[in-house]
Amino acid sequence: MSGEILWIERRRTCLAYSPGGHYAELRRALEGIRFTDCFHVTYRSEHASPAPGVRVLHLCHPRRSPFRFLVNAIQALVVVVRERPRLVISTGADVTLAVLVWGKLFGARVVFIETGGSLEPSLTGRLVYPFADLFVVQWPQKLDRFPRAVLAEGLLL
Repeated sequence: MSGEILWIERRRTCLAYSPGGHYAELRRALEGIRFTDCFHVTYRSEHASPAPGVRVLHLCHPRRSPFRFLVNAIQALVVVVRERPRLVISTGADVTLAVLVWGKLFGARVVFIETGGSLEPSLTGRLVYPFADLFVVQWPQKLDRFPRAVLAEGLLL
């Protein structure tokens, strides 16, 4: 991509992701889109390096711990209530689940991009699929599990 702007998104947008590969996939998926009102939600990591000047809010990483998941869910609720996103776009993983749920409950449109890193459906994808407004997969094999999904034009890896 040459950096050409193909779409300007004016809705208040939350980009929710885990650092590393999930963030890399999200960046590739959003090439050509300029956001006028956007913030990021993730957890602290040396792999999370959005561009300078990008507003990043950090949540507790759940790490499959019920206590940590509860902390993450409360932090996500505070973020959604305070920030009031109209659109939540995510590539997962677990740190983003509560943001997606709260966002939907508070009226945001939810876009989930299932990871291309595996042919198996992700846990977050299986949980988000029933209420996502747009669900994108990167492998045709995933359409069997997610029949309402849209197939991306190539991998974002």
